[in-house]
Amino acid sequence: MTWILLAEILYVILIIAVMVRIIYDTQTVTKTLAYLLLVVFLPFVGIFIYFSFGINYRKNKLYSKKIIEDYHQEELVLEKLDLYNRKNLEATKENAFVGLTNMIYQTDRSPLTTNNKAELLINGEEKFPAVLEALRNATHHIHIEYYIYEDDEIGRAIEQIMIEKAKEGIEVRFIYDDFGSASIRKSLVKRLRNNGVKAFPFYKIKLIKVASRLNYRNHRKIIVIDGRISFVGGINISDKYSNAATGNKLYWRDTHLKIEGDSTAILQHIFIGDWNYCADKKLRITDQYFPKIGELDGPTQNIQIVSSGPDSDRRSIYYAIIKAIQSAKKEILLTSPYFIPGKPSSIL
Repeated sequence: MTWILLAEILYVILIIAVMVRIIYDTQTVTKTLAYLLLVVFLPFVGIFIYFSFGINYRKNKLYSKKIIEDYHQEELVLEKLDLYNRKNLEATKENAFVGLTNMIYQTDRSPLTTNNKAELLINGEEKFPAVLEALRNATHHIHIEYYIYEDDEIGRAIEQIMIEKAKEGIEVRFIYDDFGSASIRKSLVKRLRNNGVKAFPFYKIKLIKVASRLNYRNHRKIIVIDGRISFVGGINISDKYSNAATGNKLYWRDTHLKIEGDSTAILQHIFIGDWNYCADKKLRITDQYFPKIGELDGPTQNIQIVSSGPDSDRRSIYYAIIKAIQSAKKEILLTSPYFIPGKPSSIL
């Protein structure tokens, strides 16, 4: 009788533990209730189903490895970010969006930066010339990270500059997504490596034909030059993003941003975190990658970088967009290539 009672107690503990795990790990209410019902009414079968299909082992493995690589880097910059963010929040405390700024910092550790000059670049015909010019002026390092990079006219133009700069002794690092940029794996990437450019794939995949089912890709589009100038936005490296290119049958509309100033350091921080996850040799943080930027001449802009991806445990960009909409006083203007409404929920 004692053994039966002990088994029943252990069984109840097991069920409760699994239910707590389901509530903690599952994001949607529908899935949470479904798995809870399975575990309650089909105890062992339900537990087997949940641990087989309900847990995202691929993301957990990716996130765990990434956070270990980032931990030391985070320790080095966290204190500076806190001080910097508090100072800038004080200067903008009357701003209607101070709640949004605070929320972004709490969820993403991304401080508000005030010493920036930003230039909006519409479509590839504005972005690509600006990128080529900035790359040609690099004096210490070039860091490039892209989801889609193609071996076409603009891809080869940037490739040529990367190779020329590497031969001049300038540090050139290139991260490409192994699925989004699959077409350059055996061609352009090899040429870069043979000419001194350090190039690594993000999350290397082996079965390319089934990789389209995976969601854990790197969609970032970042360029950092000498720690002073950066580019970020929605435009990949491909001729199809430029309407000036011949042969394009559809008009392409996308937006990019050129940044000069303090926000470049945040993009640099993101790049180095990804690089240290991908590369065979870790990049150590030095003042050369985070140079001191004096006060910029003329009017400056406040910028706060929000990042998320396959290594994130929070939907920082999603939360930032919702909070920004909630903070609006006069108007809301949206432009996006993707809009897939989900179920309404109160998240903030």
